[in-house]
Amino acid sequence: MKRKGFFLWWCVIALILLGYGCAKEPENIAISSDGIEISFDQQGVGEPTLIFIHGYANIKGIWDAQMTHFAEKYRVVAIDLPGFGESGFNRADWTMAAFGQDVNAVIEKLNPEKVILIGFSMGAPVIIEAAKQAPENLIGLVLVDEINNIEMEYSPEMLAHMDSVFMDIVTNPTNEKLLAGGFYKNNPEASYERVVSMLSVHKNTSRIGWRESFYEIFRWLNEDCIEALKQIQVPIISISSDTPPTNVEAFEKYVSSYKLKVIPDVGHVVMWDNPEEFNRLLEESIQEFIGESE
Repeated sequence: MKRKGFFLWWCVIALILLGYGCAKEPENIAISSDGIEISFDQQGVGEPTLIFIHGYANIKGIWDAQMTHFAEKYRVVAIDLPGFGESGFNRADWTMAAFGQDVNAVIEKLNPEKVILIGFSMGAPVIIEAAKQAPENLIGLVLVDEINNIEMEYSPEMLAHMDSVFMDIVTNPTNEKLLAGGFYKNNPEASYERVVSMLSVHKNTSRIGWRESFYEIFRWLNEDCIEALKQIQVPIISISSDTPPTNVEAFEKYVSSYKLKVIPDVGHVVMWDNPEEFNRLLEESIQEFIGESE
């Protein structure tokens, strides 16, 4: 009897372990190459699949209006990059290349027929790095208000000043600071409430990796940007504000397919300040990418 009981006990343990081993990964989670959970939301059906990447200290919710609008026609996906929002943050590598691999982990999980990547602010270097890793189904990149002057170099003094400004804003945000920094221009009260709401939902409340990510953006812009762009095999379109102006000629030296679409009289978060025009220009860009891929 003792042997029988012992045998049954181990059968129960084996079944439990088997159940854990067969448990499915949650539908809205992908696993990065270094084991970090990447949270994403998706809506809608239809191709191409649009994948939206947020900027520094933002979350996927920054794209809520675009997710709702474009889900009527396409499958749309918004990702929380590691360290931000609901994604994991226990990692050592906070490079743009690592973030690019995170985006491709989501693409691999979803396995779409065609993909367009849309990256706002820090998200622009991220999608360029993702494109460098050459997912075969990628048909275009949209850079949202980032890389205005591809040949600009950021000095250590500039970075030290910007670090103090950025960290102060994300630690102690006020409407006045965000307006002065040009983050938004229109509907300031509503936009300020959205910023405060976004900052409150980060799982990474200790802000692990935030300073590393900040410095990595500008290291990438100084050292890696031009060479990375030379490797991109799909068309690139920027949708940007008119301040500061974008140096189109400098960009075209390295990306012959580059196009710029400008939204005047808006702040950095162009998709908040003029969502109707942003959505129109993004839809126009999507159709251009589709046409060039056929």
